[in-house]
Amino acid sequence: MQASARVVETFDVPTTGAAPARAGPPGGFRRRRIPQRAIEIVGIVLGIGLVATVARSTALSNDEFWSLAAGQWMLAHHSFMGLDPFSYTESHRRWVTDEWGSEIALAEMYRIFGNAAYSLYAIVLGGLCLVTSAAYARALGARGGRVAAIVVLLALGIAGIAASDRGLDFSLVWLPLELLILTKARQNPRWLFLLPPLCLLWVNTHGSILLGLLVVTVELGWSLIPERFVQVVGGVRQSPFTGSLGLALLGSVAASCLTPYGPGLLAYDVDVSRNGQITRYITEWNSPNFHSVLTLLVYCVPLAVLVACIWTRRIPLLEGSLGLFVFVEALRTERVDVYLLLVAAGLAATLPAGAAWGTTARRWAGAGMLTLAIVFVALPAVPAGTVATSQPIGAFNYHSGRHGRIFTEYTWGDYSVARHRATFVDGRTDLFEGPVLTEFMAVTNLTKNPDPILSAYHVSYVVWGVHTPLAQYLAHDSRWHVVDRTSVALVFARR
Repeated sequence: MQASARVVETFDVPTTGAAPARAGPPGGFRRRRIPQRAIEIVGIVLGIGLVATVARSTALSNDEFWSLAAGQWMLAHHSFMGLDPFSYTESHRRWVTDEWGSEIALAEMYRIFGNAAYSLYAIVLGGLCLVTSAAYARALGARGGRVAAIVVLLALGIAGIAASDRGLDFSLVWLPLELLILTKARQNPRWLFLLPPLCLLWVNTHGSILLGLLVVTVELGWSLIPERFVQVVGGVRQSPFTGSLGLALLGSVAASCLTPYGPGLLAYDVDVSRNGQITRYITEWNSPNFHSVLTLLVYCVPLAVLVACIWTRRIPLLEGSLGLFVFVEALRTERVDVYLLLVAAGLAATLPAGAAWGTTARRWAGAGMLTLAIVFVALPAVPAGTVATSQPIGAFNYHSGRHGRIFTEYTWGDYSVARHRATFVDGRTDLFEGPVLTEFMAVTNLTKNPDPILSAYHVSYVVWGVHTPLAQYLAHDSRWHVVDRTSVALVFARR
């Protein structure tokens, strides 16, 4: 029997105006995922926006005054600092300024942009810190939302510091850049050629170059450890290029000696870091005050990230070692806590990836980012170049056209430099360490009779805070009388 078959013919059917065919499950649409790069860019933009908002709302108050004055002096005289030009107590002493590069950068920006330079300085360097940190996190394996979260949280931690317009802002760029270079160099040692130029820039912009050299030393040290021991402690990311790292360290040390002061600047930074007098008197060199919620977060978040890395037994050797060292050091002196945040960003980037966020979580994250953006736009800004109301503006207005040496509070000495009045002591604490700083604190705390000290330095005026012990003492001292009074400060003149 011959089988028969039916031939089913197919015809071309016009589709003009027809609905497109649906891919995926019936009755549903395939949601298009947002590219990871786009999420990271949004995080970086929000982070820079936060830094810009804080910078634009921060009035001038401390170190930026003498930093700008120093930079302007060097540009005007076409030379580096010699004898101190800003004080009458140490005018015979050479001021070794380890931030000369950052001071010239601020002064040059001020020449071009005027008062807007203060905000631009913070925004540019803070932004570079966030961009570099994002690249560093990506090099360690982080992607998308994790990079964005790291950048935004890091921006919350550094915004206030960046807004202070100090040489420290440069180190916020140099440290993550160095960590990025070392991460890349574990695959390609040619990246190590960038370390000596980086150290050359670092040593001439901020004294934290010692931390930069320590980072390379730690990476070299772990490369010397036998691999089996590294596996026992759960370490990962060990560099195999010991010889190249050794040469890079030698080159970095040599580059760090190329300064206007020669190798002496590196030795000076070492001496300052070990100076007990500065530690005793200056707040940021002391241990942190954990009564502040913000301070608790600055320390607890990096600690939690470090513990999480240890718990997973996948500890990045360089970041784990630095995290532990900087955390312990930050408990002794809070001036290094910002570096703890930068190292914690690297640790967070190495943690195992969690489950992908669902639709609800993504909507909440998007709403949070939108809220942050609205807050940034809504926060008020102060006019560029505004001096903080905590400074004795009226008191120094009184001294316009009057001559005579002024003795003023430590936190007001920087403003005195901005008003072109020589200081007894100001924020350049390392310059005044020794007898001058001791005498200043003795007068401030009334541990000695202030009159002999003030007479020895031929002080004509004292500008001091209202309702302070020294102000009350001078008010009852027959050798002094009040000649000007504001809500912030009293001006005493010698009779």
